[in-house]
Amino acid sequence: MNFNRMDTQVTGQVLVLFILISIGFVSYKLKITTKEAAAYFSSFVMKIPLPCMIIASFLRPFNMELLEEAARTLGIAFAVYGFALLLALSYPYILGIKGPERGVHRYAIFISNSGLFGFPVIEAVLGPAYIFHASIYNVPANILAFSVGLWLIAKEGGKAPAFSWKAFVNPLFIATIIGFIMFLFSIRLPWPIEQSIRISGSVSTPLAMAVIGISIAQADQKKLFGRWRIYVTVLTRLLVIPALVGLACYLAGIRGPLLILPVILASMPAGSTTTIIASVYDVAVEEAGSITALSVVLCAITIPLVVIAVHYFWG
Repeated sequence: MNFNRMDTQVTGQVLVLFILISIGFVSYKLKITTKEAAAYFSSFVMKIPLPCMIIASFLRPFNMELLEEAARTLGIAFAVYGFALLLALSYPYILGIKGPERGVHRYAIFISNSGLFGFPVIEAVLGPAYIFHASIYNVPANILAFSVGLWLIAKEGGKAPAFSWKAFVNPLFIATIIGFIMFLFSIRLPWPIEQSIRISGSVSTPLAMAVIGISIAQADQKKLFGRWRIYVTVLTRLLVIPALVGLACYLAGIRGPLLILPVILASMPAGSTTTIIASVYDVAVEEAGSITALSVVLCAITIPLVVIAVHYFWG
């Protein structure tokens, strides 16, 4: 393996991500975009380009070896989320967090924004082919975010969570199911439709990185700075968890892209659903917003660091 070439490629991809984030940041500062833009871009990316990216990754002939890799990826994902849940449950006792804030800190540790930010980073670092694996890896997140994750926050407000099958149905999950069926039966679409799906998916990375840049530019510094526990939670989410995931995978004998992928996805910022669920159940809403915002701000630095580190130590 040519390590010099690999290091150059990784450095180049990291630089691309920085530039794309900077474009979003500058666009806000120059008033080309507004504070509402990040929300609109996020919604658009989650509902159209990312599902298209996922479906495009499944447009390939059925391959038993790839199916076995998908099963391994899913097994790794459930193991990682199982570990994250155990850490989330014990986390408030470690930091001495009391009151309703416990729920949002637990959720931020448990669930990351592996869809909106994670998939584009995987595409940039590992290539479009690994969106297939990322989609499989994200299945537990789709199941757990609005079940166990929702309960972690809702119970702090003394309200019974309203579970519904609709909570599990989102564009990314639907796209994964559709794509996996197409992969199993080697279904191919007419060329114009397939090409349109691939082109639509290709805008996910620049838009997702622009969302990070816009979010950084509009972050309310008064809310971000001041409470040390928020910093600990965010840095645990962005650095400690991916380091532990990488070490566990390495000790389990996992190497190459199947190690790199979970580490990168584990390094994503706290899910935006942290704030959404906290708002719905009126539980530590400001704390949830601060955790989410600060994790997005700092991930512009930590994601490139994780990408470089995972290639250096375990790639």
